[in-house]
Amino acid sequence: PKKYLLNDKFYLEDFNGWDETIRDWLADRENITLKAEHHFVIEYLRNSYAKRGVHPVIRNILPELKEKFGADKGTVKYFHTLYPGGIHQAFLIAGIPMQDSCC
Repeated sequence: PKKYLLNDKFYLEDFNGWDETIRDWLADRENITLKAEHHFVIEYLRNSYAKRGVHPVIRNILPELKEKFGADKGTVKYFHTLYPGGIHQAFLIAGIPMQDSCC
């Protein structure tokens, strides 16, 4: 079986080691049942981080959510229904390394 290296806050140490297995395990550990909107955010975060090498900010995700799922889903309030722990919880499930300023 594949092994994953996590830090003491359960962030994946290797961005490229992320896959559906660790995504689902982390989501379950965070008590999140993944649905289409979660997957969209995860994909957006991973693509953005892979291209730019920096952690995306929530205000950049909201217009994308709005366009894909409707105006009511392009808000910070809705984002927090998906990820009650905020953007850092989304980073964790998406396998994006922990920010130096985080936690």
